[in-house]
Amino acid sequence: MSKLVVVEGDPVNGTDRHNVTGMTTSNPPVPYTGTAEFTYSGSMTQGLSDLVRIDDVPVALVTSRSTLPPSETAPPLGRHSGPTGSSFLPPAPVPQPLSLVITDVPLGTGTPNAAAGSALLTINGVKVLLDGDPIDTCSGIGAPAGSKVSAQGQPFITCTA
Repeated sequence: MSKLVVVEGDPVNGTDRHNVTGMTTSNPPVPYTGTAEFTYSGSMTQGLSDLVRIDDVPVALVTSRSTLPPSETAPPLGRHSGPTGSSFLPPAPVPQPLSLVITDVPLGTGTPNAAAGSALLTINGVKVLLDGDPIDTCSGIGAPAGSKVSAQGQPFITCTA
């Protein structure tokens, strides 16, 4: 089965889990410490091939990185900011969303999972990323492969995995 080759700007989407702190909704409020799930909606932006381009766009490699745009990490509306967390652990006492802050750093970077990359296509010995490859996003608890990259920047170069 053939897959499209990933290039700069291709989207990386999924979820990851982060450590959060804030206050609870109890009366009186008490400090909350736990983890929450967040939406990851970034793109391949760093560590791209200097050698190979497709339609003048750099190819993504297993050494490339994804990042989140600043709007995704800006509270209170960014989907990767404390107030937008979900699936809290512990679930009770319930945290106050607007009080929550992600405590993990760095925030926003994704790296290709060890299972990512073409078994056949390499650039200078480094595997090329393919559509659907798993990406380990910035999970603060070390959970791998919370996201996937989707090839959308070029519609014509494919590789047989």
